[in-house]
Amino acid sequence: MYIARFLIVIISAASVLAMSAQSSSMGDVRRHKTEKQEQIRHTSSQIDSNKKEINRQLNTLRSIEADIKAQEKLIATLSAQLDSINKQTTVVNDSIDSINKRLAKLRDSYANAVRKMHSHSSSFDRLMFVFSASSFHEGYRRMRYLKQFKKWRERNAAEINDQIKLLEAEKAHLENLKKQKTNNLTAQKRAKLDLETQKGQQNDMLAQLRKHEKQLRATLAEQQRQADALDRELDRLIAEEQRRAAEEEKRRKAEEEERRRREAEQLAAAEASQQRPSKQDEQEVQPPKKEPDEEPQPPKKEDTKPEVPTLPPAERTFKGSFASNKGRLLFPVTGNYKIVGTFGQHRHPNLKYVKVNNNGIDIEAQPGAIARAIFEGKVSAVFPQDGYHTVVILRHGEYLSIYVNLSEIYVSPGATLKAGQAIGKVFSDPDDNGRTILHFEVRKERDKLDPLQWVK
Repeated sequence: MYIARFLIVIISAASVLAMSAQSSSMGDVRRHKTEKQEQIRHTSSQIDSNKKEINRQLNTLRSIEADIKAQEKLIATLSAQLDSINKQTTVVNDSIDSINKRLAKLRDSYANAVRKMHSHSSSFDRLMFVFSASSFHEGYRRMRYLKQFKKWRERNAAEINDQIKLLEAEKAHLENLKKQKTNNLTAQKRAKLDLETQKGQQNDMLAQLRKHEKQLRATLAEQQRQADALDRELDRLIAEEQRRAAEEEKRRKAEEEERRRREAEQLAAAEASQQRPSKQDEQEVQPPKKEPDEEPQPPKKEDTKPEVPTLPPAERTFKGSFASNKGRLLFPVTGNYKIVGTFGQHRHPNLKYVKVNNNGIDIEAQPGAIARAIFEGKVSAVFPQDGYHTVVILRHGEYLSIYVNLSEIYVSPGATLKAGQAIGKVFSDPDDNGRTILHFEVRKERDKLDPLQWVK
């Protein structure tokens, strides 16, 4: 009996120990699971943060590259202006030398003439010069000579004065050129310093990006995937619109042919019976009423649209078609901007292993910038797109302008817009210091065109 009780106590103790161990093991599992979940969340957050940082750095790099191109263009312009100023200075200096020589000759000629006149008349005044003539005819000639000499002297003096004024004007022009040259050299020096600073920023940014090459490649691949998806969606929408237009044209032609056939039948029947068709016949030749495809739906409650901003009038007017205004269409954004992405397929200027394929241009604008219609047209589509917020397609006959990355929309499908009319607000990225980039495309149906050859 004692042995049995002892065994029961041992078994109970073992059971308690086993349950305690199991409880401890379950607690470890839960704690381990919680730690893993926290680690996963942290890793995911870190990846997302790194992705945003890489994207921010890429955008900053593109902005710096645009600034560098602008500075290089400015320096080239200043250099061309400096060459022009130097050439103008040479021409002005030659002109001043020529005027000085001409002026010297005029003055010498005038002085010699005056001296000869005085030597010829000796100490007599003009009246005595005339009266000292030996005959009336000689006196008359002397009077004519004095008048002609007076006129010549006046002309000569006037010409000398004109040359002096011209000389003064050329000297003033020369001084102005010298000031322009000084200002140009100062601006050129400042532009070169800015360029060096920007190149230093570019090198720092590239060094940062190369530290995360794997993540950089992944981000670039994701951006290209989104761009390809946008391209496919645009192609699909344009093809669908073309299909609908073709079907509508086919239906219209079929209805027109049917109407003409019925009219011909009605006319033939009337001629055969030599009387007007009866009401029954008229009813027979009437085309069947088209039944609606769907039951009418109750009107949907319109979403509240953001307040449309009032833009200033377009800075130019247009005559003719979209194509006839190539090169002078409105720029698609308001305010200051710079081009950070150009059209076409090309290698990245600094990331040599990166190939860029851009179906339009990327425009960095000021926060709050508004996308506007580059030409009058009809809103073909408005749709959201992954990575690009909202997209608006505007049709101009067989041409289309496409506005991508809008955060607010002021138009709706089917609306007719005037040139310069507000389309939407360009998205400003809060994770990238409010950077505001509009992706813009121009197409002839599905053929992609370089927007910079169309807008100004």
